[in-house]
Amino acid sequence: MPNIQQILKQIQKEMSCPICGAKFPGKDIRVRGAFEHTIIIETVCTMGHLTLFMTILRGRRQSVREITPDDMLNFSNILNNFNGDFEKLWKK
Repeated sequence: MPNIQQILKQIQKEMSCPICGAKFPGKDIRVRGAFEHTIIIETVCTMGHLTLFMTILRGRRQSVREITPDDMLNFSNILNNFNGDFEKLWKK
């Protein structure tokens, strides 16, 4: 299974901004959270566009899914009702 640094280097090498296509500088790729095999990553491209996405680690392979605006609205609603129990939150 790849470590966090390998994942961040792979993102910098292979991914680009879904808004403008610009690359992500290494200093602007940040891990925002992790739970079990899921990592939430924030990126800021060279044009300043902010993107959040998650990668799910499965053995030696990983898959990446872009977070949609609806995902962010749902997440915002969950956080507004959040009681501090992260484990229960991520099981939903």
